[in-house]
Amino acid sequence: MSHTATSETLVSPSQNAASPSSPASKGASIEQSVRLFRIFEALRNGDTAAISKAIREESSGPADARQSTASLSSIPPAKLEGTSILHLAVQCAELPVVEYVLSNVGQDTALDINGRDKDGNTPLHVAAQLGRAPIVRMLLDHPGVNDALTNFQGQTPLDAARTPDIFQQLQLARSIFIDTNVRKIQELVMSGDYEGLEKVLVDPRIKTTLDVNGGELAKDPATVESGGTLLHEAARKRDTKLIQLLLLNGADPFRRDRKGKLPQDVTKDDKTKAILKKSPAAAAAQRGIQERTILGGAVPQAAGPAAAENPLGSKEGREMKGYLKKWTNYTSGYKLRWFVLEDGVLSYYKHQDDAGSACRGAINMRIARLHMDPQDKLRFEIHGKSSVKYHLKANHQVEAKRWFWALNNAIQWSKDEAKEEERRQNRENEALRQAKMEQMSSGKEGDALSMTSSRHGKSEYIKSHSLLVPPSGSRTGPSTAEDDEFGNSAYDPSVAEESMNRLGRAGTFEADMDDEDYGDENSSHEAQPATKDAFNITAQSAKLQLDLLAQVATALQAEKAKNPAMKISDPAAVQVLSSYEAAVGNLKGLVGDLLRIAKDRDAYWQYRLDREANVRRMWEDSMAKVAREQEELETKIGESEDKRRKIKRALREAVETGGLQESNVLSKSQETSDNKGGDSFVEAVENVDTDANGSLTLPRRKSDVESTRTKATLAQLAEMSDSDDDDEDEFFDAVGAGEIEVVDRTVGSETLRESEKPSEEITDLRSAKSAEIVPSFKGYEDPVRTRLKMDADNRPKISLWGILKSMIGKDMTKMTLPVSFNEPTSLLQRVAEDMEYTDLLDTAAERTDSTERMVYVAAFAASEYASTIGRVAKPFNPLLGETYEYARPDKGYRFLVEQVSHHPPIGAAWAEAPKWDYYGESAVRSKFYGKSFDINPLGTWFLRLRPSTGGSELYTWKKVTSSVIGIITGNPTVDNYGLMEIKNHTTNETCILDFKPRGWKASSAYQVAGKVLDSAGKTRWSIGGRWNDKIYARLTPGYDASAEPSGKEDAQARLTTSSVANPNQAILVWECHARPTGIPFNLTPFVLTLNALPDRLKPVLAPTDTRLRPDQRAMEDGEYDFAATEKNRVEEKQREKRREREAKGESFEGRWFERARCEITGEEYWRFNGEYWRMRERVANGESGWEGCEDIF
Repeated sequence: MSHTATSETLVSPSQNAASPSSPASKGASIEQSVRLFRIFEALRNGDTAAISKAIREESSGPADARQSTASLSSIPPAKLEGTSILHLAVQCAELPVVEYVLSNVGQDTALDINGRDKDGNTPLHVAAQLGRAPIVRMLLDHPGVNDALTNFQGQTPLDAARTPDIFQQLQLARSIFIDTNVRKIQELVMSGDYEGLEKVLVDPRIKTTLDVNGGELAKDPATVESGGTLLHEAARKRDTKLIQLLLLNGADPFRRDRKGKLPQDVTKDDKTKAILKKSPAAAAAQRGIQERTILGGAVPQAAGPAAAENPLGSKEGREMKGYLKKWTNYTSGYKLRWFVLEDGVLSYYKHQDDAGSACRGAINMRIARLHMDPQDKLRFEIHGKSSVKYHLKANHQVEAKRWFWALNNAIQWSKDEAKEEERRQNRENEALRQAKMEQMSSGKEGDALSMTSSRHGKSEYIKSHSLLVPPSGSRTGPSTAEDDEFGNSAYDPSVAEESMNRLGRAGTFEADMDDEDYGDENSSHEAQPATKDAFNITAQSAKLQLDLLAQVATALQAEKAKNPAMKISDPAAVQVLSSYEAAVGNLKGLVGDLLRIAKDRDAYWQYRLDREANVRRMWEDSMAKVAREQEELETKIGESEDKRRKIKRALREAVETGGLQESNVLSKSQETSDNKGGDSFVEAVENVDTDANGSLTLPRRKSDVESTRTKATLAQLAEMSDSDDDDEDEFFDAVGAGEIEVVDRTVGSETLRESEKPSEEITDLRSAKSAEIVPSFKGYEDPVRTRLKMDADNRPKISLWGILKSMIGKDMTKMTLPVSFNEPTSLLQRVAEDMEYTDLLDTAAERTDSTERMVYVAAFAASEYASTIGRVAKPFNPLLGETYEYARPDKGYRFLVEQVSHHPPIGAAWAEAPKWDYYGESAVRSKFYGKSFDINPLGTWFLRLRPSTGGSELYTWKKVTSSVIGIITGNPTVDNYGLMEIKNHTTNETCILDFKPRGWKASSAYQVAGKVLDSAGKTRWSIGGRWNDKIYARLTPGYDASAEPSGKEDAQARLTTSSVANPNQAILVWECHARPTGIPFNLTPFVLTLNALPDRLKPVLAPTDTRLRPDQRAMEDGEYDFAATEKNRVEEKQREKRREREAKGESFEGRWFERARCEITGEEYWRFNGEYWRMRERVANGESGWEGCEDIF
């Protein structure tokens, strides 16, 4: 029977499934099974006598081992196969025991610190895999350790590290080792001690850790500057002895420097070149390169049969860097390029210094194909996806083969990784499914087992001189009441804490947070649970015990098969049964330990979780309180600012009035003094004084002093007074307060005068446009909707802050929120809300003065925000290809918007009326900042106006930022702020609107102010008001029409006849529609009409129209659960369509819009192709159905 295969399967820490050579299939000897069990017990208990004896017997061999006794209290003689005592100690023993075993390494024993188990793992591999940081440190401190050895899977201990702490330890140890030996090699080269250099280079750890072809070994300035190797330096110095030594120890004669030069290219000495090309050392180097390339870097290191089976395990066999010649074009031919094959991707750069920053191309090896030129052994090709192809050429056949095999290995490895990833995913899914089923059906048997289990039979193996591990498994330290329930338990929280301190707190747990804040709580869950090392030791010990039980049972069955007449009283059977009984008792104790550790951990982390939740709750309450106090403080400061402004204005008016009265009194007194004539002159002479120089000085009259004082006061107040903008604010505040006369020029407030009536030409144009639009009104014959199906908003109440607090700093368009945070509209319908006040555009088209038309266009641009008040709910994100149409026969316009892009989200819109066309794109970038989230519109909006004076005018503007504030305080409010520039590209006139952010003053909320500038940059109109209420305009003070040249008199005449010429009067340009209360979701009456679906409209709608979207319709009807289900369904359907398009290499294109560039502004925009309304008309007439529309719902 095979002892080796059996024992190897039992004791390896590998997580792989048992191989066919497991005990169940081949069996094992009783001696081997009992020996493993006794060694395990000795290591667990710290029995140094038994451990020493096992080490001696392992070193002396089976012949000497048979001379020892084989009683139940001793370890039976048998040779360990596929593992070692050091491997076992690392897996299950305490730190002092491992230290004791390690002290025997190298003392004429068979223990090897770099020995391998059946998976090729060294003790350092095992310690790194199990996360035993103190043992990793201990092994690294041993002089003979080699941390660069790979196991049969091609992993170094660094690759197998379980925790970041162990990874850092291994990385630091390697860095220190490399740095030390690099300096040592440089010193040996400088001193010419090539015998010492050869001893260093043949060291196994040096060969596996230090790259002799690395640039760090070179010290010559010219070589370092060019990025060459030590072989380049030797060639440059013509040091033939050093060259041969390097070639025999792994130096690569085909390694190029940063300038693309080989070692043979940096010297002109023929002898040096010959050694590098044709010497026996060069031939040996070439053979070594080919072997490493073909077989992989792990082969020379791996001493097991699995090494040859896994040539792709080592990165050296599938990763490579270097210069190759790449075919560019017929003009330039082959050019030298730097290639990097790493992580299954071949990338190339123009120069080596560009690596990592300026990649010129890459091919993934998972989809790559490799082709070697049969005619020219220096050339090969690598083919990628579609037409990507690299024609490459090397300078030498060895170099070409090296690259070819590295690429071939990388291709195979990438494909194997893809398959393994798929299998791993399937296994995880299956394990998750089984875990869920077990969780549903599991009871509390585990707890009952943990409370009744105890250890048995352990004392008979404990020696009189144990090593820091007390007998009976009690561990030093007082036992607790809980310990008594488990008998001789191997786990004690107090000892675990002591052990944690002894191990140096090796990064297994984070430090307690805010311990002083919670130190007074008398909670039993505050104590730190057992360290990860204690848990891992216990778990690994339990696993080994199970393996040993299986091995003992298999050994007994094998012995029974060989000797059917064996009785129960046979010494071998007695030995097996004793071992089995002891192992079962030991296993019960280990299971109890694991259950207790798990309970302690659960209790501890539950306590930490509850405490963290309390801290988070306190923080949120504090933040909300601070936010409320800030709002109250801002309100008080705003009120103080309003009072200050009023006092300043009243004081200025009082002083100005007082100054006028005083000047009148002074003038009267002056007249009186003139009447006195000579008497006054005599009085003046009598009052003449002399100054220090004897000169005459006349006294200042009291009236002069008073006048000067008045002027100084007025000047001082002028300096204190607000800017011109504040004067405008005061003017419009006074308008709002009813203190200034207002002329009502809103829509419908007056009839057109004869001079404003359009010409016959423009009338015909408008009539033709109207005739084109009228067929689109089919389906809109019913009156507009005035109420929803539900009477009240009864959505589930969820804290907005509770959902959004984890999304701070993220893009709002990519957030997934519960459907209860939505309102029954889509972003496409939000765009359609711009059409509520199109009467302003109709009015603008009838004005004869272009600057007055700009006033009404600006009012339309500002009116778009009136419906945002109270609308903090999130509209539904449109699906790709979703459309929305809207038409109003009573207003004479039609509107269409389509979602033409999903990432980034873009909706292209187009509206038409007889007097204007309005179009643009709704593209936004949103972000949540914690205290607020902002929606920043990116698209440009275009308005083509057909005024009554003839021709057309093109206006453009970008919308301002919308923000939701007051989230923390639970009082979310919409605010709009920013500058909006409206440009008339036909007349070169501009309007600047300033949407002022909500500030300290309550009166500053919703404020908008602006001015209209003519083509010369002079202000013609001032605009002010609130975008949620009313907007006024007035002629700006200082505008003097009579000062204009005669050529502009006509324009001024038109202005005077068509508007208010008095700058002290204001025009009411726009007033918000009444907004009834009680409408669900805070919708406006206009928004209520958008999602209505009359019976006569439904047959003619496109199948992609928003009104037909099921989740949004369910939301409007109050069916929130169904809305959530449908929302997930349609979104998943959209993702599936996207995956199908990507698989076919296709991209989405809008059905009704196409990308174009504006001839006037030069900006790109989405142009309506006109096909939608023509197809709709055919559908309405029964001539055809909708064609080319995707099924998105």
